[in-house]
Amino acid sequence: MEKQATWTHFYQWPLKYFAAVTFWNLVGAGLLGFLINTPIALYYMQGLNTTAAHGHGAMFGVYGMLGIGLMLFCLRGMAVNYQWNDRWMNWAFWSLNAGLALMIVIALLPAGLWQTYNANVYGYWFVRSAEFIHSPFMESMVWSRVVGDVLFTFGALVLCVAMVGVYRAIRAEK
Repeated sequence: MEKQATWTHFYQWPLKYFAAVTFWNLVGAGLLGFLINTPIALYYMQGLNTTAAHGHGAMFGVYGMLGIGLMLFCLRGMAVNYQWNDRWMNWAFWSLNAGLALMIVIALLPAGLWQTYNANVYGYWFVRSAEFIHSPFMESMVWSRVVGDVLFTFGALVLCVAMVGVYRAIRAEK
């Protein structure tokens, strides 16, 4: 049915970002939010990297993708005759989403679960100490996050470059 409606191709990129919002709302706000917001979890997990995992997934995953989708929706209406560079837009979309997912899955969630385990065994004070935060495992989690950060940054830069063409098209129509 999507292929039969001609307007969906016109708004292809805003719709993809809106679809990403639904995914991140389920994962970032829903699953990771539920993970940290039950009363017993709040006692052992509040302020650890599990909170950061939820924050990244919910904040940028939901509100960031929504903001980009709304921006693209408005720009699509402002530059009606402009042909979007689908290659650049595709790279931006998947790099942003994959980078965010890697940040959470490779670094923040494992570090948070390790902190949670240790908070249960040794106490919350221990997992907030400099000794624990600068332990070899936690330091490796910090560095493993770089993979997702670089991919995410690449997506943001590609999106900015793609928007230069839209900006030029809008300026040319004036």
